[in-house]
Amino acid sequence: MAVSRPGEPAMTGAPGSARVRRGVAALLIVIPAVYLVISGLQSHSAATDKELRAQMAGVVHATPSAVQCGVYEVPIPRDARDVEFYEANSWQTDSLYVRFTTGRAGLAAFLAGLGSGTARLHQGTTAVRVPAGLEGRVGWRFPSGHRWAGTTLTAPDSHPAHEITVNLDDPRNPVVFVVATIRFPHHGLFAPVGPTGPIR
Repeated sequence: MAVSRPGEPAMTGAPGSARVRRGVAALLIVIPAVYLVISGLQSHSAATDKELRAQMAGVVHATPSAVQCGVYEVPIPRDARDVEFYEANSWQTDSLYVRFTTGRAGLAAFLAGLGSGTARLHQGTTAVRVPAGLEGRVGWRFPSGHRWAGTTLTAPDSHPAHEITVNLDDPRNPVVFVVATIRFPHHGLFAPVGPTGPIR
């Protein structure tokens, strides 16, 4: 065993010290990675819980809250009646389905609030598309033999897109169906993986 002479500094760099330094360095790498894994799992769990709560709620025969209307940018007119809505949440998208009856002025105000107008409604078009898994819950059908008109309004990232279908069987009392959808981009480690890679 090496012994330091009087007046000489103690020897450093012993094998034990090197092992400690390597252990500390390894922890500095591992701990952040573990934190990311836990955070990702918690985020996914929260999204799943939100989806389950929304599915259990079903169609609500009432006007969506002011917060929901603001988030999804659905300007329901003041004269709207027979309002019902359904909110569907998932890992990739949040969607608000709203149905209401209004008047001609209410329809014009609703479309104007979305930066559109009645001139953009295409006759014979049912723009709303309800996923097969939600058809039974939402209960919307667009059979032939009715006067349908619709349009699709795209939006920049972080803003909802809107699919709109209007029943004009009674032009004075149009029935509006609108689906507002917010899409969430997922990148990196926790992006859902499809057959050919992460889903974008």
